[in-house]
Amino acid sequence: MVSVLQESAPSYTMVKKWARLFQQGRESCEDDPRPGRPVTVVTEENVRKIEKLVLADRRIKLWQIAEVLQISKERVGEIIHEHMNTRKISARGVPKMLTPFDKQ
Repeated sequence: MVSVLQESAPSYTMVKKWARLFQQGRESCEDDPRPGRPVTVVTEENVRKIEKLVLADRRIKLWQIAEVLQISKERVGEIIHEHMNTRKISARGVPKMLTPFDKQ
């Protein structure tokens, strides 16, 4: 494995652990679900609320949106960048693909 995968090869200890788990009857190669809160904040409703706030004031800050909606800044940033498909240009959120209306 080391000659093929080089630096990304798993350690001998990890391979032993996997072999033991499969000998005990494990059939899946996927990770088990981890404990903790699932991310349920990213909903269509929150995306619409954030979009409305950003369009009303393009200079609004992430912490201000997070405070209004009672969600974390990280989730607000994720919604703005990944779900609304915008990026920050000159302290203003601008869509990545501009329509002719947006260009005006």
